[in-house]
Order: sequence, then C-alpha cells, then structure tokens
Amino acid sequence: MIKAVVFDVDDTLYDQKAPFEAALAPILNLPQDFDLNVTFQTYRQQSDQAYAQVADGRWSQQEMAVKRLNTALLAQQLPAVDVQSALDFQRAYTTGLRQIELFPGLETALDQLSEQYQLGIITNGNTDAQLAKVMQLQMHRWLTRDAIITSEEAGFAKPDPQIFTLMNRKLNLRASEVAYVGDNYSMDVKAAKQAGWHAFWFNHRNLEIPDGQWIPDQTVTDSFELQDLLLALTAACSEA
Repeated sequence: MIKAVVFDVDDTLYDQKAPFEAALAPILNLPQDFDLNVTFQTYRQQSDQAYAQVADGRWSQQEMAVKRLNTALLAQQLPAVDVQSALDFQRAYTTGLRQIELFPGLETALDQLSEQYQLGIITNGNTDAQLAKVMQLQMHRWLTRDAIITSEEAGFAKPDPQIFTLMNRKLNLRASEVAYVGDNYSMDVKAAKQAGWHAFWFNHRNLEIPDGQWIPDQTVTDSFELQDLLLALTAACSEA
C-alpha cells in the first residue's frame, strides 16, 4: 500500500523548457515554431556531469556555461555560440527559473494528496539552486525541509538507488510503500523501480522508453492527467 508520494523537481513540478527556450531565442534568432526539444533534452542530460566538472575544479563556471550550451546546440545541428552569448543565455535562464510556477492542476492535487500521504522531493543538483526552485513553487505548503533530498547534500545522485533508500529512512517507510513521480525515464522511472518503489512517469515530452525492462506503474502525458492520477490516489486511500 502506498503511504508516501515523492516528486522530482525539474520538468516535473514546473515547465523547465519554457524558460530555457525564452533565454535561447534572442541568441539564436530561430523561427518561432522551431522545436528545441533535442537541444533542451541534451542540456538537461549534461547537468550532473557539468556540475561535477565545476565541483572538481576542472571547469570554471564560465567554461561550464559555454561547453554545456554548445554541446546541446550541436546535438541539434545548431551553430555554437561565443562566450558572451553563452553567459547571456545563462543569466536569462537563471532569471527565468526565479519565475517558475507549478504545472496546471498540481496545486489542487497537492492540497488533497497532503491530507492523506507523506510527501517528499528527491532532486539532482546544487542544493541552494534546487531549494530556491522549491520555494518559488511554494512546495513548503505541502512538505517540510526534512522531506527534501538533493544529490549534493546526499553525496550521490539519481539513478543511484542509495538516494531512494535515504528517503525511505527519512519517511520511515519500506520501499514498496513509496511512489515516485518524475519526467525522466532513466533517472526517475527506472531508478525508482530498481530501488523497489512504485514509479509514475510524467511523460509530457512524449519520449520513447529506451528499453522495455522497467515498466512504469502509471504513465500520464499532461499535467491534468497527472492531477487525475494523484486525485485517484487520494480517493483510493479514502476508500481503503
């Protein structure tokens, strides 16, 4: 029986692609209908490796900004940008992340979910940056700071199952009693299933499953389907 629901943050609680595209648009001057999905996904996939390079002293913040963005651009055959353009993008993107809002429908779902389940967050990334997003999204309305785990403070990152085990201890629950909600198949669905959790895939980018070995318990493709799934959990809990 599920007793807790734990969420990813980036592109799960809010639309991370919107501020990314807004920051990149004036630099590239692309057609308005150009789909930057490949660039966005590649940029996200580099996150942990890029921050590790900075933490180990191999890259400066400036080098990370340039290399990370240009790697993502080249993945979609887009032209690389110079240092100043990369820094302009980074500033604009950071500013955009200070204005994020929950996906439509999640506030209603969280209101009801929090009455019957323990809630938590597991997120990869710098602790200060991730907590700033959590505060901007007003997640403190539904969960405590102790129920938030970042990869930086844990010392290991998704998909390492240890980060899920750490949350088990915080919640004082068995793995089978926790469900994880995330947008990334490998980092969220596969990792949670390997840790013995239930996994709900918020596949709003319509991505394909890389392999069929780990099947999500539920898959939803937009935020209102996610709302319905979470409200159905609360209804099932009430009937139990």
